[in-house]
Amino acid sequence: MGQKIDRVTFVVDGSEWTAMRPEDFERLDASRRQVGATAARANRLEHELRQTRARLARIEAIVAEADPTHCMCERLTRALGDPT
Repeated sequence: MGQKIDRVTFVVDGSEWTAMRPEDFERLDASRRQVGATAARANRLEHELRQTRARLARIEAIVAEADPTHCMCERLTRALGDPT
């Protein structure tokens, strides 16, 4: 965990402002970028999970509809090869 950021709050023309040392600002900015990158990775993983669940649902439907005497290989291959 980083050091505490010392800041000074003051009012200019009725608006509250905060001043801090440039190195503290750089640390905050780096943290903001890290959080943004983590959020982007989480969004991408969520998207991939939704796609995977959709594929699994298609596979389950193919298996449920299949006649036990027929091979499902071709239908499953098409379902797995189509990412939509």
